[in-house]
Amino acid sequence: MVRRSFFLSFADKSVGLVLAIATMAIVSRLLTPAEVGLFMVASSLVILIEAFRDFGVASFLIQERELTPELTRSATTLISVLSLALGLAVVLMAGLAAAVYEMPDLAALLRIAALAFLLAPISNPLLALMKRDMDFTSVARIGISAAALNSATTIGLAAAGFGAYSFAWGAVMGAVALSVGALLCRPEWWIFRPCLRHWRQILPFGTWTTVVTVVGMLFDAMPRLILGRVLGFGAVGLLSRAVSLTQLPEKVLLSAVPPVVLPALSAQVRLGAPISAPYLLGMSLITAIQWPALLCLALLADPIVRLLLGPQWLEVIPLVRIVAIAAMLLAPIYLAFSVLVALGRVRDMALVSLASLPVSAAAVLIAAPHGLAAVAWALFPANAANVLPMLVLVRRHVGFRWRDLGATVAKSAAASLGAAALPAALVVFNPGEMSVSLFALASLGALAGWAIALIATAHPLRAEVMAVLGSRIAGSRLAARQ
Repeated sequence: MVRRSFFLSFADKSVGLVLAIATMAIVSRLLTPAEVGLFMVASSLVILIEAFRDFGVASFLIQERELTPELTRSATTLISVLSLALGLAVVLMAGLAAAVYEMPDLAALLRIAALAFLLAPISNPLLALMKRDMDFTSVARIGISAAALNSATTIGLAAAGFGAYSFAWGAVMGAVALSVGALLCRPEWWIFRPCLRHWRQILPFGTWTTVVTVVGMLFDAMPRLILGRVLGFGAVGLLSRAVSLTQLPEKVLLSAVPPVVLPALSAQVRLGAPISAPYLLGMSLITAIQWPALLCLALLADPIVRLLLGPQWLEVIPLVRIVAIAAMLLAPIYLAFSVLVALGRVRDMALVSLASLPVSAAAVLIAAPHGLAAVAWALFPANAANVLPMLVLVRRHVGFRWRDLGATVAKSAAASLGAAALPAALVVFNPGEMSVSLFALASLGALAGWAIALIATAHPLRAEVMAVLGSRIAGSRLAARQ
């Protein structure tokens, strides 16, 4: 059941990533770095406000031990009230944000983005109930449809000359698709009947979850918000594209993990089962996927930037090399939220996140006046300040041993070196611009070296891949016999 859910979640995220890459490649040739940077600042502000709007309702519905109809209605009513209030606040405060950044277009972008606040109370609770029931078939269909509409709208409007507004309208149309899809797949209208009887039960969980979410978003948005004020929107556009490229492994592979892990771990906790072994397995799988991909991305940054973004973005290349290596430190983050929420320790996570944020912010603030490269290098201490305290907190509640974690990730490190061997050799012996044929050879060599290393180290990922392939083959044979 869990493997099938991972497969469906992976399919959803993979298709979404392909569409996102296509959109990035096309739109980056139509818009300037300043236009991209303008939207990234607007989206960062909106995403931070969205964290308050969601109020942890989706996570609450997934992890709650005894979910009653009245509790579900109370959660839905709460998110509806918050969405309307915060959407109105975005509209009213858009002018102030535009004045702070001295950019009038920012106000219009924020007002367009506020339209999505009307739709979240429809899609969020219904999608959460589907995930709680492990109905990832429906979730995947809805997610793919929303991503397709978002990409089509963004590309179409960018080609028509709408500039940064194309991103905003694409996001709104994606929100429309999520809401319509959720209602079609799970038309449970009763959850929208107003009820606030259980708001006191939801409030503590929602408050601490919101703190965790907001702090996490601040970690991500902080460099963009600071650069927009210190170095301008062009710098924001360049750094944002570098970060977007380094997030590709997360979006195609690791983003499929949290939607499945939270309901699966919550079910384990409800049964009273320990989760140290599943946690270590999860860390093993995540690092075996993320680390090799980021290491190869750093080595092959030049041809990847030229292929996906085009010649006007060549300044991104050295930034990608730095940011990709810094992002390897973030591997433990992808399981931390799901584990701590499932264990009922979201308050502890919030407090640790609040303590870490000033350290990370200070690193970026100190580096910003010294240019983009300095900000990229500052992500090393910023990421470490975020991850290390969280890892200590997870260990305290999960109960794994440091040497077991070390043994787990050592195999992933070997897989990373195996994947990087041929790309590194090609870069060393061909220091100039890499041809398409050499890039293809480097990519295939990375995949082959990774697979050989997984087999040689008997990595747990190998067993998981074989189990998935075995179940798919068995299913195909059964279908053929019928």
